[in-house]
Amino acid sequence: MRPRHPHRAACVLGLGWLTLAGCTARTDVGATGAAPADVSHLWVTVEEVWFAQSADTAGDSTGGWKREKLSSPVVLDLANADSGTLVPLVTGLSLPAGRYRQLHLVMADSDESLVDEARAAGLEYNAQIDIVDSAGTTTRAPLELPVPRAGLTVPIDVTFKDAGRTDANGAEAQNFAVTLDAARDVLSYDYGGVKGYILSPTVSVQDAAESGGIRVSVDASALASGHPQVVVSAQVLDDSGSHRVVVQRRDSADGGTFSLYPLPAGDGATSYDVVIACAGAKTVVIRDVPVTAGSGQTTLQPEPIALVAADTTYADADGASAGLPAGTRVEFYQTLPGGGERPFLVDGTALDPLSRRLPGEAFALGGGTLMVGNYADGAAIDFSEVTPVQRAGGYVAGSSGPYRTDTLADEAVVVTGGSDRPTVVTVPYPEIAASGRSGRLAINVQAPVGRYDRGFITVMTAGRLVDVLSIDELVDRGGGVVFVDGLPSGAALAPDAGVSYRAALRAWNSRNAAGTIQRVAATASASLGDLGAGTLLIEVR
Repeated sequence: MRPRHPHRAACVLGLGWLTLAGCTARTDVGATGAAPADVSHLWVTVEEVWFAQSADTAGDSTGGWKREKLSSPVVLDLANADSGTLVPLVTGLSLPAGRYRQLHLVMADSDESLVDEARAAGLEYNAQIDIVDSAGTTTRAPLELPVPRAGLTVPIDVTFKDAGRTDANGAEAQNFAVTLDAARDVLSYDYGGVKGYILSPTVSVQDAAESGGIRVSVDASALASGHPQVVVSAQVLDDSGSHRVVVQRRDSADGGTFSLYPLPAGDGATSYDVVIACAGAKTVVIRDVPVTAGSGQTTLQPEPIALVAADTTYADADGASAGLPAGTRVEFYQTLPGGGERPFLVDGTALDPLSRRLPGEAFALGGGTLMVGNYADGAAIDFSEVTPVQRAGGYVAGSSGPYRTDTLADEAVVVTGGSDRPTVVTVPYPEIAASGRSGRLAINVQAPVGRYDRGFITVMTAGRLVDVLSIDELVDRGGGVVFVDGLPSGAALAPDAGVSYRAALRAWNSRNAAGTIQRVAATASASLGDLGAGTLLIEVR
């Protein structure tokens, strides 16, 4: 999400990377993050941090970036990150003052040689996931990005240089926080009985000096054993005022203490609403929690928030029939009764990229009412039980995606299904953001005839998966051209050249999937401008 309180430059920037006298900002960059509750470790290794002033500089471009190679790669475990603190990535980066529109993280790929720092952390791969099943068995696997070796290029809107703020050397300094939120964004695919895992995180960047936090403690002891994960989020109204959006989110299998940090606070206190959701519990909404920049974290109340048990219900969505892009996030909203109320985002998840259904074809939701209270200046909160406008267990389904507008359904549905027969909800198509256009990407695939008989293409932008195409027949016959339609494009979304896309092919032979799988990126990126068309080439040997 874009920072809501960007700095204003104190001087005029020169052309390109020319730095005018007195206009250099010194910048520190740190990171935090989140992972799914059933993941004991989710490791990524960051090697470089780049900034660009243009909104359309491609991640593979040789120019337009201020590049900073880390003195030592930083290994982050998103499943065990202390969300109240930042892991330093860069200290004292010198940047020309001005507005920056993109951040790029160069990350060591899971199939590249193990870097020393990852080896020292005991890893088998530079990017790695450890998943714990219901029996307590841990499965370890490499973690992939949608496009191998592409890194993460993230749209941001931050302005460097704040007059009066200096480091120890007298140079103006800022501290920016990168959040890698993968709580609902690790996607899996199957190749010959083996599972692959793709990381498609939601990434945000905030100015730490203009941010605060909220400390939330949750008591889940009243819930049934093995209950679904607890998700805690801080939300605000979106820019249109039509619904609420998540600014920070954390999750856990068992409750506990959460730090929702960093939360933009500007020059004064900013109010957030806190939502605590768990399928099998009544959703908790706490209104008007103040966050003040630089004043530590606001504690909700002296004792943990006690969750109240409720029915667990299950939903699914047929995204393929609805024509949803494979990178769509499906979100579930509820609204408090009363005039002028706007929906809260209770929970959501990325679609399964191949089936385009919800993960496991049964997404767990709470079937009860809401527990609603107002922040009480740190004292115990007085909660009232409230039935949402959509009825108990009722939700409005919504959709979202990179360069797309959050799109909510016109009608609610009451979710009553079980895990074996979930309620199928209709998810609206995520509309392209205002003034954007629908574009087409032509991908030319070249492969040896008959060597592979299974494969799919992944397309990514803004650090996230946006679409997937299965191409079994095409890869078997040696390739051809496939088209990805409906992609957000146009200079209005990313001035001046348009939205930059990258793509990759995963191909294997079903007779020996594990021994033949290839993950190959396109030779370049393609920007979809106002003409809405681009071409990529993928060659697999």
